[in-house]
Amino acid sequence: MILQISVTIAVAIVTIFFLYRRRKSVRPLRDMYIVITGCDTGFGRIAALRFDALGMHVFAGCLQGSSIKELKEKCSNRLTPIILDVTKQDHIQNLTSVVKENLPEGKGLNGVINNAGISGIAGLVESLSSEQYMGVFKVNFFGMIDVTKALMTHLRKGRGRIINTASVAGKLAAGFIAPYHASKHAVESYSDSLRRELYNDDISVHVIEPAFFKTGILFGQGLDELPYKYFNDLPKETREFYGDDFMTKAIESMDAWRNGANTNVGKVVDAYQHALTSSYPKIRYKVGAEANILLFVAYYFPEWLVDMYLGHLSPVPRGKL
Repeated sequence: MILQISVTIAVAIVTIFFLYRRRKSVRPLRDMYIVITGCDTGFGRIAALRFDALGMHVFAGCLQGSSIKELKEKCSNRLTPIILDVTKQDHIQNLTSVVKENLPEGKGLNGVINNAGISGIAGLVESLSSEQYMGVFKVNFFGMIDVTKALMTHLRKGRGRIINTASVAGKLAAGFIAPYHASKHAVESYSDSLRRELYNDDISVHVIEPAFFKTGILFGQGLDELPYKYFNDLPKETREFYGDDFMTKAIESMDAWRNGANTNVGKVVDAYQHALTSSYPKIRYKVGAEANILLFVAYYFPEWLVDMYLGHLSPVPRGKL
């Protein structure tokens, strides 16, 4: 009986301790200055709205002027919206100038959330060129690098946190969307290298690994229309091997997981918030139950079994029937 009571008390203490660690904020939110990229839609837009409402000073990077107008209408004057295409150096230089002009004297950045990203183009590996891969990498990877590098002085002054948006797709790759998988895998490796390089600099690096959430990135021309175009550009012999209906079946297979994607996109912003404000942030945040399941499969299942499962998600070419 005494042992049971002791164990119960110990479990309660440990639970309370970890809940305290999870909720404890590192600093008053109203003193925080942060940069968020990709605030037009999805996670970035929700993050900009939430963090402004919490009292933070937000520099919100947007691609479209209409997004800037909307954020100005919905947010306080603490939020500074900026036109930002992370693939353009002059935009990044302007971001740096705006941040410098608006930071109080002696104040640095408390964080940068590298959220901007695109799904890019889906299609057979043999139908996509290196230029099409580069188009995805310019946003998802090189843009993140350039923004981080440009803000490093301000981050160092503010003992800030770098929060990079990767994906479960960076660790568990299926067919048909190789450019996106490759770009997110690069984010993982870069973040690890950066975190270790900055270990003694009072700048921490955190990686967000969402599963599949229903945002605009899952839909669009690159995933629905262009795959047909690039398939039709293949040599006749290759098209005949795959068959006329191969691409339709492949997109239908992709639709199955897109339509079943998690609609609670606020979970990703919860991870951003914890990584940004907690006294005990995690190095990696697996967001969504699916993320934990998929990464467990990636780490602990034999690769031949994972290959068999993911391979069977793709239609069988006519030439193999």
